[in-house]
Amino acid sequence: MIQWKKFPFFEKELVKEDGAQNPNTTIQKMKISCTTSGRGCLIVGDSEGFISFFDREMTATSFHAYRQFVTHLHQLRERNFLISIGHDDAASNPLLRIWNLDKKDNDTPLCVRAIKIERTVVITSLAVLEDLSQICIGFANGEVISIRGDIFRDKVMKTKVMKPPGEDPVTGMGFMTKQTPHPVLFVVTTSKVYTYIRDQEMIIEDEGGAEMGCFVMGDDQTPIIGRSDAIYYYNTDGRGPCFAFSGPKQRLLSFRSYLVVVSQESSGGGGSGIGYPTSPSGSQGGSFAKQQVTLNIYDTKNRYVGFTDKFEGISFISCEWGSIFIFTTDNKLFQLEEKDTQTKLETLFKKNLYSVAIDLAKSNHYDNNSISDIYRKYGDHLYGKGDFDNAIAQYLCTIGKLEPSYVIRKFLDAQRIHNLTSYLQALHEKNLANEDHTTLLLNCYTKLKDVKKLDQFIKTESEMNFNVITAIKVCRQAGYHEHALYLSLKHRQHDLYLKILLEDLGDDQKALDYIQTLKLEEAQKNLKTYGKMLVSNLPEPTTNLLMRIFTDYQPSHSISFPSSSLPSPTALPEVRSAFSDFNFQDKQKATPDEFIDIFVNQPEWLIKFLEYMIQTGNDSAQIYNTLLELYLRDDMGHHGMNGNHLSKTQKEENKAQRLEKAYEFLTNQKNGFDEDHALILAQVHNWKQGILYLYEKLKLYNEIIEYHMENSDFEGLIKACKKYGDKDPNLWVQVLSYFATNKENCQNEIAEVLSNIDKDNLIPPLLVIQILSQNKNTTLQVIKDYISRRLSQETQQIDKDYASIRQYAEETDKMRNEINELRTNAKIFQQTKCVVCQSPLDLPSIHFLCQHSFHQRCLGDNERECPICAPDNKRILEIKKAQSESAGQHNQFFKVLESSQDGFSTVSEYFGRGILS
Repeated sequence: MIQWKKFPFFEKELVKEDGAQNPNTTIQKMKISCTTSGRGCLIVGDSEGFISFFDREMTATSFHAYRQFVTHLHQLRERNFLISIGHDDAASNPLLRIWNLDKKDNDTPLCVRAIKIERTVVITSLAVLEDLSQICIGFANGEVISIRGDIFRDKVMKTKVMKPPGEDPVTGMGFMTKQTPHPVLFVVTTSKVYTYIRDQEMIIEDEGGAEMGCFVMGDDQTPIIGRSDAIYYYNTDGRGPCFAFSGPKQRLLSFRSYLVVVSQESSGGGGSGIGYPTSPSGSQGGSFAKQQVTLNIYDTKNRYVGFTDKFEGISFISCEWGSIFIFTTDNKLFQLEEKDTQTKLETLFKKNLYSVAIDLAKSNHYDNNSISDIYRKYGDHLYGKGDFDNAIAQYLCTIGKLEPSYVIRKFLDAQRIHNLTSYLQALHEKNLANEDHTTLLLNCYTKLKDVKKLDQFIKTESEMNFNVITAIKVCRQAGYHEHALYLSLKHRQHDLYLKILLEDLGDDQKALDYIQTLKLEEAQKNLKTYGKMLVSNLPEPTTNLLMRIFTDYQPSHSISFPSSSLPSPTALPEVRSAFSDFNFQDKQKATPDEFIDIFVNQPEWLIKFLEYMIQTGNDSAQIYNTLLELYLRDDMGHHGMNGNHLSKTQKEENKAQRLEKAYEFLTNQKNGFDEDHALILAQVHNWKQGILYLYEKLKLYNEIIEYHMENSDFEGLIKACKKYGDKDPNLWVQVLSYFATNKENCQNEIAEVLSNIDKDNLIPPLLVIQILSQNKNTTLQVIKDYISRRLSQETQQIDKDYASIRQYAEETDKMRNEINELRTNAKIFQQTKCVVCQSPLDLPSIHFLCQHSFHQRCLGDNERECPICAPDNKRILEIKKAQSESAGQHNQFFKVLESSQDGFSTVSEYFGRGILS
């Protein structure tokens, strides 16, 4: 017998009966011939023909089923029907009765069918299908008969001999209905095991059967046979697994996951008795009845003995209400009640039998948290013993339930890096690792210098969840740059991939090649980050890439990996998938404004880049402004495009070329630079040509004059006044004041300025004299001609004014006389014809003071105004009204005065309108 560990998982108790309807139906007084159980009852048949039902309180009820004795009982599990076999008299054939326990007839269950068995041979076995469609009976002569039909409808049931009589008695039968298309009947004799499918016999073992009581159908309908050498499990194909429990077996019982085995303690006195009633008195046969036996309860799944004890003799065993009931030969009833699982576990914990505890918890369907806690206790136990390898194996089973830091802290303190590595690896495999776990695991790999495991971890094809950024960081810090590159590439961490290439490996060319494989958005992003470094080290290819990115960019498909020990990036499925999108990428353009700063150390290449951008039609103002600034910078042109120093002559030529480009750049009407910004640049770099051009373009004529003044450019000042004087005559006055206050000899310039002032009569001579008086070097000879001309002109103008005055005075006197005459003297009208119709006047007629006469009928309704003179009079009245209204519009007066070239004339005009009255 296999030495399994024994545990006291069942409590033994002698059952005390509370009473019964019939005092004779107590177990101590009954002559029990058969038992069964189910549906909340222990059912007992005795040799007096009674069938008794015991409830959980062991209160019994009974009815008289047969006049003689009961030999077999079978309780259906799915329906409340009881099948019994017994005798009404000793000489008669057995009767099979089917009882409906839910229906009563005078407190007796209703017998729905009674079938007479036409055999005189002792019945040894009974098997019934749950739907009562087939009942099989085994006999001591080896015969098996089958009874089929509808017990409720068929008057005659069909009886068929399935197994003819043989030498060996039938010792057990059972139906298997689960996981089979048709019910399978197992028949066991003392020498063979048969199966019947649709009444077709098949011997599945002919080397050994079982003694009476040593065959049982398990709860899962597994046939189980007990022999002296072992316990055997069967299926439809034959013998299955077995357990080597040696010793003669008397009875078997399947109880939950347990197998109850009653074995004979000693071999004295023989012992192959079948144990069925042999006489109407009901005396129990079988020479083993008085022998001491041992009852063991085996947990075949978890492989331990849950209970063991000795009894003087056991006649029957049964189970109900989660307990095992033992009927002894001295008419005692013992109950074996299973302890609760927690009590069992506590027992196992005290004995440090954690592996058994784990199996027990699993078989009892404990939740994962509780099972995990047992694994933790087991791990703690092994850890305390110094068995670190087995301890970590238990802790691995707690992943997902136990806080990882509990385990990690233990093995960090114990410096068991190999065990810690295993645990961390399992955490990642179950996607339960966080950033710190990834860091710790990679540090373990690097500390162990276990490149193989590091490769396996990083290059695993499974979807292992770990923080990629952390993994890359740890690999970089440990110097495993190739692994960091692999992770960056696989997980498309473009920024980190480039950082490793540039900062750790210094491979600028490969970094640039990699950028060219990215989509436009990613390429732009990484050029912003690393462009300054790339332009400094690889100015020409980087500039060319930027030109493509900002005009017509298509990603490249070919990149190289820094180590042949790792696979090509394009071999990775993730990268292949990414590249597959590039084939469908449309031509894309981007704005270069945000990338100008990456050329901070390469202004020559920035010029080339910006010029290309403008040539391709980029109209960004920042590009134009930046390019103009580069053209004007004094520190430009010290190095060639290849970085070599230039000679002084080359520098001067370079500067001249740049200024020439700058002027062409400014004068090109298509360029979109900001004029104010360009002017500031020109002023900062003191670029005369550009300053004057922009002043002129912006119509800042005063600033042009001031610029020449600041630079004492007399010639340029005179030219500017001649060029812009007609647009702003005050420029001449401004220039005259400048020369008047200049300490240098400016006689010729003053003379020329006076000539232009005199030509356009810009200011009065008196003001000219006042301005020139500020310069002590100015002689009378300079202004002699000007004064002479002005005095002559003034004299002529005075004469004209006096003539106009005399004329206006005479006209005024004439008008006054006419008015007076009209007011004081009669007016004689000598007009003889009507002005309208030219017919002779007749009465009634109308005469106006203007000497026009009309027929009244020709005037119509308009008799108060001469139709001939009315338009002129109306116009004069409107002019007078407009002058009167404009007399109060002072803002308009000052506005006109400010823009007028001859202010005196303007004042005179408004004075005439009455604005100053």
